[in-house]
Amino acid sequence: MTDIKFEELNSNLSEFHVVDVRLPNEIVEQGQLPGSHVLPVQELEEALKMNENDFKAKYGFPKLNVEDPSLVITCRSGRRVGLAQEILKAKGFSKHRLYFGSFLDWEKNGGSIKKPGEPFKPEN
Repeated sequence: MTDIKFEELNSNLSEFHVVDVRLPNEIVEQGQLPGSHVLPVQELEEALKMNENDFKAKYGFPKLNVEDPSLVITCRSGRRVGLAQEILKAKGFSKHRLYFGSFLDWEKNGGSIKKPGEPFKPEN
């Protein structure tokens, strides 16, 4: 696990699997990085216990892979990145990247923002 800075993430955004651990209502109100997926940190531990099909049905993207070096975790200010890191580390994740600058840094640096954000809504 290493951290990632705005410049690298911005210049290679399409090559990364960005997961935002904010709540869906925050994503709608504040916006999100283009192409990012939403998985609230409060749900992360339980989500990692799901099988592939249930995970995709609930979150709208493939289940996080412990071996995925393109995985980048972000949030609003970086605090929840640290919380997510503790959960991921306990589950054996070590190749992912952490964007501690997170959404506030992205916005400050003029990164493209999808606003309003559109978190995945599972079919009931």
